[in-house]
Amino acid sequence: MRPNQNVQSLQVARLNTWISSLDEQPRKHGGSDTAGGETYDPELVDESVHIFFFYVLTLETLFSMMTLKQPHGNSNNNDNDNDDINNISVVGSYTLRQRRRRCATNGWLTMVFLAYSYLLTVRVHFTYSMMVMMNVPLAAGPADLPPCPGAVLDVGRNSTTVVARRLDWTIREQAATMGAYFFGTLVSTLPGGIYSSYGYERSIMMWCVAITAATLALVPVAFVQYESWVAVTFLRFLQGCAFGPTGSCGGTLAGKIIPITNRILYTTFMFSGTVFGGSMGNLYSGIVIPNVSHDGSYLALSVIGFVWVAVWATMMHLTPYDTDLNGIPMSVSFISTSWTTIILSMPFISLLNASFGLGFLYSFITTWLPIYTANVLGGDAIRNGVPVSVTWIVGWITSIIAGISAGSLTNVDTFTRTTVRKMYVGIVLIGSPIMLFGAMVAGCNGAYVRTFTRTSVILLGFERSSIRINSMDLCPGYVGSLIAMCDVFYSMGNIIDVVVVRSLFADTMNWSVTFHVTIIVSISCSILFLFFGSSLQQCWDQRYIRP
Repeated sequence: MRPNQNVQSLQVARLNTWISSLDEQPRKHGGSDTAGGETYDPELVDESVHIFFFYVLTLETLFSMMTLKQPHGNSNNNDNDNDDINNISVVGSYTLRQRRRRCATNGWLTMVFLAYSYLLTVRVHFTYSMMVMMNVPLAAGPADLPPCPGAVLDVGRNSTTVVARRLDWTIREQAATMGAYFFGTLVSTLPGGIYSSYGYERSIMMWCVAITAATLALVPVAFVQYESWVAVTFLRFLQGCAFGPTGSCGGTLAGKIIPITNRILYTTFMFSGTVFGGSMGNLYSGIVIPNVSHDGSYLALSVIGFVWVAVWATMMHLTPYDTDLNGIPMSVSFISTSWTTIILSMPFISLLNASFGLGFLYSFITTWLPIYTANVLGGDAIRNGVPVSVTWIVGWITSIIAGISAGSLTNVDTFTRTTVRKMYVGIVLIGSPIMLFGAMVAGCNGAYVRTFTRTSVILLGFERSSIRINSMDLCPGYVGSLIAMCDVFYSMGNIIDVVVVRSLFADTMNWSVTFHVTIIVSISCSILFLFFGSSLQQCWDQRYIRP
């Protein structure tokens, strides 16, 4: 140490060391991550506001991501070390390096949020595309309920939207094409999710978006040039395969870069990109398809996807991980004794059951509910995407508020984390089906039908802070593998709803039976979680360690 170093420099160095010890707490799998185990964080409100704005990539964030490097630990020059310590500037309550690290973390989470938004936009857009490409789409198929008096459905051959060609696919063929997406997710979710935990999550995420963007450019060709049901269905299957591992990749990435004290709150915001994507998908389709071009809407989405891939690849090259290796999530092999213990855990069984119910409910709300309202109330099914997007954006805001509220309740120990998770699951799997029942009994009362359907969509926002992140509660070490297994059951719920139910009622859609089945399945799948769901870290989180 230099003799002329003054007392003020020593105080700054000690202050920086103390701040670092608070902000960079060690991550261990055996920590006290139990219900009610988190203490009150006096900076929670400030953190929440900070998180809310992390979706906007500022110049500072980009600069920080390019300058963030792994720390060098082989310097033995004390004088240089002291100079480095003395030159660290303290801004507010964080050092400059800590601020850059936070900005880099926010940049990664922003990109994952945008990826989820993009993938859900693609999924919703295809539903609208089918409505204008088919002469008799699902929305105009035969049903047991006649249209309301004066209702005129503007869709299919009656649509005012100009397309190059309309196709005569049967109802079963259309249902199979729609369901091919979820068959793809079922195939890729588990293997992709497991291998994401081995350190490939960023590469897998990049290829998932790249495959989606590439297949989007080919869909208009398969539709118009070849009129091929097989080609379109196969492309739809590939898009589902690309979507499957993304949930696990996001969860694994979050486990690596987010401080453990803020992991649940940050992850909730990241996963809310799916709800935001639902809004953007409706808005984009409602504006671009009827006013610009149906084929052009696919090409524009493809370009957006490739731009995201280019930015993500650049970030992978310029920004290495800066994290404690002890906090890296592990993985469970395909054939492993760990699965025997995991699948016998009642908290995890109840989570799988809830994931299946959510998949069934989510598929009905996103696919069949718009068809029902169009079939009964009439109107322009394509342009209706604009007002529907407002409902989804409210649902996204609801998911953000729910995440902040969940963090507040658990941190001040007003409720245990388990109680909050169960309460939110009840809102999603019980409250939303009750709204569906209200829409069914409302009949031709347009105001009531729209109110109940919109409320059912908004209540889905509570899922991001309950079912989606409960795997992180149970087993932070294997979060990628657990999310993958939950997504398998989620996909199974989607497949049964889209393919099986639609095939059974291909000749005449029985809306009464469909509504009742959805309501009963959703509420039934919530029961196990309400009794056996938990946020306690399980013992098998520490038992099996990846070699």
